[in-house]
Amino acid sequence: MAGKPYVVISGDPDTASWRVLLVPHSGAGAANARVLVPHLPPDWQLASVRLPGRESRIREPVGDLPGLAADVAATARALAGTAPLLVVGVCAGAVIALEAVRTLQHSDPGLVAGLVTVSYWSVDHSPDTTRLLPDGDDTKELMAAVRGFGYVPQHVADDDMAHIYLPLIVADMRAVQDYRSEPEPVLTSPLLVISGEDDPLCPPERVARWTPFAERTRQARIPGGHMLLVERPAELVGAIAANLDHFR
Repeated sequence: MAGKPYVVISGDPDTASWRVLLVPHSGAGAANARVLVPHLPPDWQLASVRLPGRESRIREPVGDLPGLAADVAATARALAGTAPLLVVGVCAGAVIALEAVRTLQHSDPGLVAGLVTVSYWSVDHSPDTTRLLPDGDDTKELMAAVRGFGYVPQHVADDDMAHIYLPLIVADMRAVQDYRSEPEPVLTSPLLVISGEDDPLCPPERVARWTPFAERTRQARIPGGHMLLVERPAELVGAIAANLDHFR
């Protein structure tokens, strides 16, 4: 039996003024969203997507990008409540979120109030600038690559269980690393692009190229590197809260 595809982390959908659906970074489960809870305004509801291959869906294959995007779109439709919905995609989750929101604006216009991409460059970039993983299945090379992005601290990389979670991270990253898109279909809901000031993968010139992907796009740069969800949760929530006017 398939596990539940999302988890409500905090908030009451009946009284929330905003609903936030998080699509986490590569290898992350829904539980990763809990780092945001201490920093959330009390009238926000936070839910997190639980993608295949993790937590109660551990026995399900990760699948390809269209399947992951369809999973997120179905989750957005299933969420309780009527408050405006923000879909927040972190790193690889930003690509999945983009395709999910594109699907939803066609099938369920008005459901999504806005898309927030976190720690991801514009998806129109050429492959040589965004090829993240080495080809092949050499465990040491793959671990070195994912550690370079901050996904795996050294003490975890040295653990005997590393062989269990590394394939999940790699599968998530490979589902999106060759993805390229033109701005069309342009998002009718506003887009907020959040990046870290010290993130070498998201310099200003790369994230600026998100602008034509939505009818209204805004940039926000905050202190931190690539792993903003893990390392800078307060600043991440603050950036979204400071830009709520963009989604009204």
